[in-house]
Amino acid sequence: MEEQLKASAHVRVTSTGDAQRFVNDASNDLMEDLPIFEPTAANVSAFVGQTAYLPCRVRNLGDKVVSWMRSKDLHILTSGDFSFSSDARFGAQHTPGSDAWTLRLDNARKTDSGKYECQVNTEPKIMYAVQLSVRDPDKPEGYDEPHSQQTRISYESTAPVADIMGPREQRVPSGSTITLRCVILSPYQTRPIRGVQWLRDNKLLTFQAARGGINVETEKGAARTVSVLTLAAVTQDDVGNYSCRPTEGRSATVTLVVEEGERTEAMQRDAGYVSSGSDVRHWPGLLLPFSWFLILARNSQTFLL
Repeated sequence: MEEQLKASAHVRVTSTGDAQRFVNDASNDLMEDLPIFEPTAANVSAFVGQTAYLPCRVRNLGDKVVSWMRSKDLHILTSGDFSFSSDARFGAQHTPGSDAWTLRLDNARKTDSGKYECQVNTEPKIMYAVQLSVRDPDKPEGYDEPHSQQTRISYESTAPVADIMGPREQRVPSGSTITLRCVILSPYQTRPIRGVQWLRDNKLLTFQAARGGINVETEKGAARTVSVLTLAAVTQDDVGNYSCRPTEGRSATVTLVVEEGERTEAMQRDAGYVSSGSDVRHWPGLLLPFSWFLILARNSQTFLL
């Protein structure tokens, strides 16, 4: 009887998209004792420079160990809570007592794209595959892969389009607060876009940066999304190209120029916004009557002689 139970316990591979789930086909009693993967995301996307989290949940782990392996070179990255990679960007993220064994990847690069396997050292070994895609932040999702010209035209004609209100070059005095309002129109969308990213010189803005004073408010709609970026107390460090980019669609960019206070005042004075009672431009009107007075006085003295 025991031999029959052992013979009936085997692992079946099923596919869900690009991922593979391994399910035990033994009796219910045996399944309760064996590790099994719970459904999690099989595809993960991240921008260059972001932190990527690859999920894996294992129920009934018992005394077994969860490891993460990179498929393209069969390199073991983590085993349990320990890292086995010389690349310090990789690490295991696990809370004691939890079923979650997450692979964390800091400062993601495009070369990190590929398949990663969450493995459990059962006999035979079981695994769950997660596909990671790392892309440039200035390229919309779905636009990275090669497209035919017809497909590209179709995409560009139906994709959401962003527009930042105001001139393409926005000049503000140093120390002031500037607000950039981005309107994203998506008439062909049946649901709101997933999100909006703000970038400075093609790098994602970090709201936890030491600078502070950065705020973004986004109001999503099915056909229209509005995202407002506010920068307080701008300095020369804030100069650059600011882009508003929907997760799906085309971005918009404006250039921010910060003018120093003295220079701004000088420009206003030259433009006539600042006047002074001692401005030499007022002198000619005063000198002309005085010149006539001197001429008349000299002529009067001649006549008297």
